[in-house]
Amino acid sequence: PAAKTASSSSKQAQLKKQRKTSSASSSFLLFAGVVGVLLAGGVFLYRNGHLDDAIASIRTLTSNEKSSTSSPANEPSSLKDKKHASKQEDQGEQKESSTTETKKTSEPAKKKKKRKVESRVLRQPVSKKDPDYAIVSELHAADDQLKKKNTQAALESFRALVSNNPDSSRARFGEAAALDALSEEQQSNEVLTKAIVAYRKACRKSGAPMNIRKAACLRMSDRLAFVGRSRRAVEILEEFSKVKANDKDVLTELALQCLMSGNNPLAKTTLHKLLKLHPDDGFAQGHLGFVLKLENNFEEAIPLMYAGLRGDDDRSREGRFYYHLGDALYRSNRSEEAYKVYAEGAGVGHYNSMWQRSMYNEPNLKAQPWWKPDELPYLKDIRMLEKNWKTIRDEGLAVMDLKRGGFEPEAEGLRKQGKWNQFDLFHQGRIVEENCRRVPKTCAMMKGIPDATGCKRGQIKYSIMQPGTVVWPHCGPTNCRLRHHLGLVVPKNVFIKCGNVSQTWEEGKMIIFDDSFEHEVQHKGDSFRLILIVDFWHPDLSAHQKRTLSPI
Repeated sequence: PAAKTASSSSKQAQLKKQRKTSSASSSFLLFAGVVGVLLAGGVFLYRNGHLDDAIASIRTLTSNEKSSTSSPANEPSSLKDKKHASKQEDQGEQKESSTTETKKTSEPAKKKKKRKVESRVLRQPVSKKDPDYAIVSELHAADDQLKKKNTQAALESFRALVSNNPDSSRARFGEAAALDALSEEQQSNEVLTKAIVAYRKACRKSGAPMNIRKAACLRMSDRLAFVGRSRRAVEILEEFSKVKANDKDVLTELALQCLMSGNNPLAKTTLHKLLKLHPDDGFAQGHLGFVLKLENNFEEAIPLMYAGLRGDDDRSREGRFYYHLGDALYRSNRSEEAYKVYAEGAGVGHYNSMWQRSMYNEPNLKAQPWWKPDELPYLKDIRMLEKNWKTIRDEGLAVMDLKRGGFEPEAEGLRKQGKWNQFDLFHQGRIVEENCRRVPKTCAMMKGIPDATGCKRGQIKYSIMQPGTVVWPHCGPTNCRLRHHLGLVVPKNVFIKCGNVSQTWEEGKMIIFDDSFEHEVQHKGDSFRLILIVDFWHPDLSAHQKRTLSPI
């Protein structure tokens, strides 16, 4: 009987296991089917003008994905890290768009593992023939102080070692690392400058172990970029790449710093070299694809960016790679593929949705493509600008008529065809003095509207568009502003489409939209269109957010 009972229990357990497996398989198939239906339905609704229903459909999809496949209990730690990644924006010179990325509800960011190069380098074995062999214990003791965050004591220890052993590259590296750490503690650029100088000495010390020189060079490059000196970082890395040729880490950092400083030709050359040495390198694939896309070489860019997204380097899976891959696909008449990429980017948290693809975002801001003036707290300012539209128009026309010009071509590569020029008055919350002197009445009006002139994530500018111009569908960089267009000279057959709803302009009237949503423009008229663009802070932002958000 006992054996029979055991056999019966075993069969019951097997049946239970089979049912559980079958149930799991059925649940997975059902979930996959639901995802497919919701995504297809969302795209259909969007294309047929039902934006709110489309967004609800996609949000249901992403909600199901999170509850079914991404619960914290069973998520790989690497995925958790990627989801919660963040990085402070670098100080100093503005970085080109190729350097920053985002979570969907915070500052554009990527997780950067905290560097512990000092410990790795200083703990590596030292040969008995190496002059530093005699001071290894002292180097380790100073390094221990640094790891325990006794930074000042560590600095003094390393300086004593440098004083007694001036040829010790490890002691010099330790001194640089201690200064580096101290600069972060004290938030001091002066101390950081000393750290950079100390790293340079360790990097350039001939005869020093190559691992010390390399670590010093790479960290110096990173610190130079942090203070806005990416061009100098490129020079240092180019110089060192001649000493340590074909080193993957050095070439990768060189390519990155080239992109930061806007030296795309050298970045392209370096990335080609990196791929030749390492054909499956995800960083090189994604970033070379990005550079080629900026050159409008979509045929070569698309497969490289796809490879980067499917690779193992997080730096090629950031939001901008989904954005630029989707854009390249769309411009190559592969729109369905483009929106699948956008949906994937939204699904991993880079965007609020596949249609609201901004990357410099704040959480909990009301999101809708079009707004009405009476929904906003600055209705009085809007009405004042509308009342004075003829004055604003006349000053804009006078600037157009000046032989010396003033209107600059749109420089973001958004035009499919035609001519589109702009004349900046305020940029990132700062007045453009020279231009404002040409339109003094308009700028005087604007100075009384702090939510516009102080909008560090926006601009105030005239915009003129010539007949035949077509602007590709695109999204602005942030959800922190609302874009206002005041019609000044408006011919027939000119349209702007946002959130799949098209509108036109009217002279003397303001239209308002959230440019973080996908939008596009077509000018089918027979004369130029002139408007004033005014960006206001999003009304849901707090005074603290307006004061502390970084410029874009």
